[in-house]
Amino acid sequence: MSMSKTLARAGALALAGYGTAYAFQLDYTLSGALSHSDNLSESATNPISESTLIPRIDFNLKEEGAEVQARAAGEIEYRDYLGNKFDNEVRGQLSTVVNWIISPRRFSFDFEDYASVQPVNVLASNAPNNQQQTNVLTLGPTFNARFDPTLYGQADLRLSDSTASVTHEFDSTRVLGGLRAIKELNPTDRISANLEDQNVHFTNAAGGPDYDRYSVYGRYQSKLASLDLDMSLGYSWLKFDTSAQFPLSRDVSGLLARGALNWHATAQSAFSLAFARQYSDAAENLVVDPSVLVVNPVGGAVTLGAAPVTSEVFLEHRVDAGYVYQQEAWSARIAPYYRKLDYQIDPQQNQTAHGGTLGVSYRPRPLWTVSFDATEETRKYTAIARRDEDVRLDLSLVDQFSRHWSARLDLIRNERNSNLPDQGFRENIVFLTFIYRR
Repeated sequence: MSMSKTLARAGALALAGYGTAYAFQLDYTLSGALSHSDNLSESATNPISESTLIPRIDFNLKEEGAEVQARAAGEIEYRDYLGNKFDNEVRGQLSTVVNWIISPRRFSFDFEDYASVQPVNVLASNAPNNQQQTNVLTLGPTFNARFDPTLYGQADLRLSDSTASVTHEFDSTRVLGGLRAIKELNPTDRISANLEDQNVHFTNAAGGPDYDRYSVYGRYQSKLASLDLDMSLGYSWLKFDTSAQFPLSRDVSGLLARGALNWHATAQSAFSLAFARQYSDAAENLVVDPSVLVVNPVGGAVTLGAAPVTSEVFLEHRVDAGYVYQQEAWSARIAPYYRKLDYQIDPQQNQTAHGGTLGVSYRPRPLWTVSFDATEETRKYTAIARRDEDVRLDLSLVDQFSRHWSARLDLIRNERNSNLPDQGFRENIVFLTFIYRR
C-alpha cells in the first residue's frame, strides 16, 4: 500500500461519524530541509556523497468526544536526491488509533493503522536502497456486558493486514478473538482475566508457516496521580502448520509476562520501566503508540526503524528503562534497553542487543535551543559470529524567529563498527531545516 493511500484512509476513518458538532485538535508542521552526506550509501568501500532536498509535513490529531476518541500522529516527506545517485522517494510513518463508541458501555468499533520505514536487510547499512515501507492495519468491534457496577465482560474481534513494499514474506492476514472479565477494584485499580486466540496466515508463498497462538493471562492496572502500573502474567501456546516446506517448525509454549511502570516523581522528574517475555513477530513489533511519535523532534528526517521484517516468530526478552528531567532552561533524558530474540524456525537470525539514548538540551537565550543526542546499540548474532555497534551523534541548534517560524541546524555523525571486514562505515551529515509550525 502506498504511503499516500495509507494516510488518506487513516484520515478518513479517523473522522468517520464526525458531524459539525464535533471539534478536534489538529496541529501540524511544514518544513523544508537541505542535507548533505559524505557517505549516504553508508559503505566502507564505496562512499557516495549526495545532497538531498526534503519537504515534509508532521501532524498530530487528537479527538476526545463522547462518541469518538482518536489519536493520530505522523510524518511524511519527499526525498529529492539532487545528484541523481539514488531514486527519489516518499517516506512516511504513521500511528493512528480510533475508538468509535456506537452504543455506550455496549458496543464500539476500533481502527488502528501503523506505517513505518524499515530496512530490507538488517545486516546491511541504512542506505536509501535498503529501505522499505511497511504497514499494519487492524480493525474490528468490541462488545461489552455489565454484570454489576464493578464487573463487566468484554469480547473483541480484530482483523489485521500487514504488508511490506519489498519483503513480501512479511505480508499476512490475522484474525484475533479475545474474551475478558474485568473487575474494577476502586476508581484507580482494575484486574482482568483474558483469553485470546489468534490465527496468522501469510499471503505470500515465501512466508510462513501459518500458525495459531493461544494466550491466557491475568492483568493488573493502576492509574494514580503520579504512578501508572500495568502488569500481565500468563501462558502462551503456538501451534504451527506442518508441511514439507517447513521441516524445522515445531509447536512451542511458554510463560507470558509483560509490565510497564511510569512514575512522575516530581514536577521535573519522571521514571519509566518496562519488560516483556513473550512470543512475538515483526508485525507486532511495528505497533507504536501515537504519543511516542509526537515526541520526535521536528527537523531532520523520518525516523528509520531497525526491525527485522520477516514472517518469523521469535521469543522476545526485553527490558526498557527511562529517566527524564526537565526545567525551564534545560532538560535531560536517558533510556537504556536490552533485548534478546530467539527465532523459532531459523536460529540463524537469533540476536541480542543492548544500548540506549542520551539527550541534553539547553536554552542559552529565550529563542535559542541547543541540543545534543547520542544513540548507541550493540548487536550480537551468535549463529553467524557477527557483532555490530551503531553510534549516532546529533548536535543541533534551533532558532525560533517568531511564534510560527524557526530554523534548525543539525550536525550528525553516524558510525558502525563490526567484527566482519568491510561492514563498518563512517558518515557525516549536515541538515538545515526551515520550519513553519501551526
